[in-house]
Amino acid sequence: MKNARFYVPIALSVVCIATSAIIIRYSSAAPMVIGFYRVLFTFLLALLLDGRHIISECRQLNRNDYQLITGAGIFLALHFSFWITSLEHTSVSSSVLFTNLQVIFVLLFSIFILREKLNGWIAGGILIALAGSFCIGTGDLARGKIWGDLLALASGLFVAIYFIIGRKVRIRVGIWTYTAVVSLVAAVILLAASLVMDLNLSHFPPRQWLLFFLLALGPGIAGHGILNWALKYVKAPIVSVSILGEAVGASIFAWILFAEALSWYQIAGGLLILSGIYLAASHEEPA
Repeated sequence: MKNARFYVPIALSVVCIATSAIIIRYSSAAPMVIGFYRVLFTFLLALLLDGRHIISECRQLNRNDYQLITGAGIFLALHFSFWITSLEHTSVSSSVLFTNLQVIFVLLFSIFILREKLNGWIAGGILIALAGSFCIGTGDLARGKIWGDLLALASGLFVAIYFIIGRKVRIRVGIWTYTAVVSLVAAVILLAASLVMDLNLSHFPPRQWLLFFLLALGPGIAGHGILNWALKYVKAPIVSVSILGEAVGASIFAWILFAEALSWYQIAGGLLILSGIYLAASHEEPA
């Protein structure tokens, strides 16, 4: 497989991201507050990992880079606020599924904005993965959970824009610098929203603070951090379609921990998703 050294870390990142919905389900905090602490702790962890280089590189960034990163942070904040809220109104599998339909938006943006050319194998892989996604989502749609599904779909649009911006910026900006700054921007936005909504920001038991930290360490640093790194080496749609594997992992975790049983269409859809991911990734040309 071409560029296999990039796909192993991407696969590990998807597993870490798949734990995000599960951790959030255990949380008692408001969705906006969960999003705030996730990106805040991600920012702090990035500083801990490479703080000296981050500060040095931030001094060298130009105005255009800061504008792009600020834009990415805004859409990241929107993504988390909409997606985390969706988990209160629909199932884990459905929420993750509709969020991951962002691959459609990323594909269109990559073609019309980034001018990237996608061969037939990659397009076919994306279509197969999307077919699996729709297969999984059919059951939940029939149950009338449309509000949660729409929130998750909107979050998918926002994260697609976030990935497209990241694809442009990561060519010039280091992984931890990008992760730190974009997380800081998102944290400021979510903090402001939480203050305006007069949400509880501090009175939590130790268990809740641990959940905030785990969200940043697992899905944040090991999950999105690796994906931000990969954006420098592979095309945005490849990263995007890989994330569809999150639906499979999250559904399995939800089945084990919350007794959200997997039906035949979820299993069939999961197999289609994994097949589509492999087809697209194995025929990707060097970026």
